[in-house]
Amino acid sequence: MSLESHARADISANDQAIATFDPENAVAPISSVEGPGIKIGEGTVLHPVFGLETGVVSNVFYDDVNPRAAGLMRLLAQVGAGSLGPVRLISANQDDNDTSGNQGDFQYKVAVGASYDFLLSGDDTVTSTGGLGLNALFRGMVNPMGRWSFGFDESFVRLIRAANYETDANTNRDINSLGLTLLYHPNDSAFGGWAYYNNTIDIFEQSLQNFADRLQHKFGVHPQWRWLPQTTVFADVSMGVYSGLGTDSVKTSSYPLTALLGVATLLSLKTTLNVQGGYTNGFYSGGPSYSAPTIGAALGYRYSPLGRVTLTYDWLYQDSVNANYYRDHVLRLWVQQLVVPFVFEVQPEVHFREYNGVNTVIMGASPTRDDVIFSLIAGVHYNFRNWIAATLNYHFTDVSTDYTYMTTDGSIDNPSYVRHELLLGLRVAM
Repeated sequence: MSLESHARADISANDQAIATFDPENAVAPISSVEGPGIKIGEGTVLHPVFGLETGVVSNVFYDDVNPRAAGLMRLLAQVGAGSLGPVRLISANQDDNDTSGNQGDFQYKVAVGASYDFLLSGDDTVTSTGGLGLNALFRGMVNPMGRWSFGFDESFVRLIRAANYETDANTNRDINSLGLTLLYHPNDSAFGGWAYYNNTIDIFEQSLQNFADRLQHKFGVHPQWRWLPQTTVFADVSMGVYSGLGTDSVKTSSYPLTALLGVATLLSLKTTLNVQGGYTNGFYSGGPSYSAPTIGAALGYRYSPLGRVTLTYDWLYQDSVNANYYRDHVLRLWVQQLVVPFVFEVQPEVHFREYNGVNTVIMGASPTRDDVIFSLIAGVHYNFRNWIAATLNYHFTDVSTDYTYMTTDGSIDNPSYVRHELLLGLRVAM
């Protein structure tokens, strides 16, 4: 058996690839609009958003040689509802120190999004790629202004990924994530924090790919201390229980431990700095594991009232579909500039990634793999009105690897690839 994503870089729900569609990312971040909404109750308003995108993708099947290009047309729809009022609804893994205003006893947000991709080509294999992408979330906070609060964050996404050229079976995935958080944030103390639990269920839809299904539990605590008015010192300690899901799974169980110390501060009125570092251990029950430092840093600078640049570095270890785990050194630059009525955004990033314990279901596969991944996301968003906007988005990806494996026909494949995606779109909100 084989799985196309074994030979490709790991795919997450945050990836903004055309054939790996996250409807929430497609409607946001730089392409979102919001109309007045449709009031359906005393405290609830619906916010429908509709969109159309068209463009081109240069490499539908992520091939290293003879890539096949295609046109793309995507239909988008999203509807959301939430608590009324100008309040900030917290994610279940975030703290909230803003206690201004009466936020009530319960805040919530619910949204459902869908897309449908049509690949435009004279090649039947290409046109059979695409399909329906889905996204849903339900996020809430109980007693947001109290000393103790409880938050939850439930989300579901169906990711679409094009079939490998070896097979007509797309590697579509269903990922359900649940986050529960108990927060302690008193107004009369500099100490606070939260305890959290995260659950992820990751299922591949094709029966021949069920061996990659996995289930993840994560428990953690995050105490923090506001040392100075603009400086917070924090710690985070978490333990995971990761395993395969179902009788066909070949995923090695692990119990990842991570302990961090960090600081978030303002260096000046325009400059922010977040730094964290600590230790992590994978505790894999079989095959290679890791025991290593982990580091994260983010430096942000607001160079003008309408522009901001952020530089981040992360040294991290992640459980992998392709292997036991991968280690990543990630450098990322993010620039956002508002030139009314335009919003420009550019995000280049580079990953120096090493996989260890590559799944042995691939014939002739090496147990290790080293990748250099370069990505560039760029876009411009133009608001005609608050309820209608035009978007132009470009995504470039270059994956270079030393890894090769044997395909089902006995040939040797190098899963490196270069991919360009260009989309012009329109969003309309009610």
